[in-house]
Amino acid sequence: MGLFKKFFTVDPAALEKKADALFAAGDFGLAKLAYEKALDGYADRDQASLVNRIRECTDAIARRRIDEAQSYLAEGAIELAAHELEGALEVATTDALREEAQRLLDGLEAEDAREQAVSHEMTDEERIALIAGQWQDEQADEYEGYGQRLFDALVAMQSERFEEAREGLEAIANGAEEPRYLWLELGRARLLTEDLAGGKEALERFLDALDTQEGGETRLAAHLALARLADEGGNFEEAMSHFEGAVNAMPEDHRPYLAMGAFLRNKGHGGEALEVLRTSLELSKTATVDWRLLEELGLAHDAVGKTEEARSFLEQVIAFFAQNQVTDFPIPTATTLARLYETDGRFDRAADMYRGLSQGGDRANHALYHYEAGRLLRELGLHDEAHRMLTRAEALATDDEDLRHKIAALLQDE
Repeated sequence: MGLFKKFFTVDPAALEKKADALFAAGDFGLAKLAYEKALDGYADRDQASLVNRIRECTDAIARRRIDEAQSYLAEGAIELAAHELEGALEVATTDALREEAQRLLDGLEAEDAREQAVSHEMTDEERIALIAGQWQDEQADEYEGYGQRLFDALVAMQSERFEEAREGLEAIANGAEEPRYLWLELGRARLLTEDLAGGKEALERFLDALDTQEGGETRLAAHLALARLADEGGNFEEAMSHFEGAVNAMPEDHRPYLAMGAFLRNKGHGGEALEVLRTSLELSKTATVDWRLLEELGLAHDAVGKTEEARSFLEQVIAFFAQNQVTDFPIPTATTLARLYETDGRFDRAADMYRGLSQGGDRANHALYHYEAGRLLRELGLHDEAHRMLTRAEALATDDEDLRHKIAALLQDE
């Protein structure tokens, strides 16, 4: 069971009832975990009804992933579609579902092979078409006047030839009569070549060149980039000015409020952050769930001591990832939840958070996560499991003398 080993109550009948409710609500990932835990709780593990329910859950997950892949295909998102189909193949138990997923995946591979056969020149044109599809009318009109030189520079930037892109854009800017959106591209190129002062100047010139109601996404992007630069330079007031500019650029979009709220929380202004994040939450209700907003709301509530609300939002982040079959949870969410669980005396849940992190992508801190999981497992009296985690922590903590001392102290105390 791993991460969710102690996620539910130990009463198998109650677990089965909870799993039925989750299944009826369409939460097939959590339902599967609950059915499996219920099965573990019965002395007779040949419970046919539970085994069948687990299979129904995995097939429902596969069906959902196939449907999601078809939605991605309709949008032209080939890589995302392929990821969903591969996931469906991993969990499907029926031949019909596996055959459907494989047929769609085979079609994607054939399409990919055809794309690989396209010439280099066509690939560049496709890149420009993708970029140009996001341009506003005024932006497209301006860029058309710069001709092929601009397209060459943008292709270079997309191909990560940043110096070449910058040189091309600088040459165009030097001869342009009234550049506006060109400053945006030049600002990006300068930042990508580590010219922070030049990038800031170009982005500011871009904003100054726009009319009051112009810009939209481009104005939003420029303000957020300038806010980040101001933050890195330690200028709080300037950063806040640009976050306000981002909000004004797209006042009905939840993203600038989310960015401002995260900034305020990081600067220790938890109460102000909560106000901004609540506005972001209201605006986001018309869009898909943004787990980053849920995480920020959890962290902000934790910062002002509202632990119950913090736990609720952070648990929604965990549920979102679990429902999408992802167990490599965001580090701030998992570590904050672990601390809150431990404070409440729920050492099993706290240990599960660290155990999950010890298997995740933050490899630089795997030693710490193993140690924390081992420490908590000792509190639960699970000494064999604790010893295994602490032994692994000891093997990984080669460069952290302080952590090695902590691990050694626990191992010697066994």
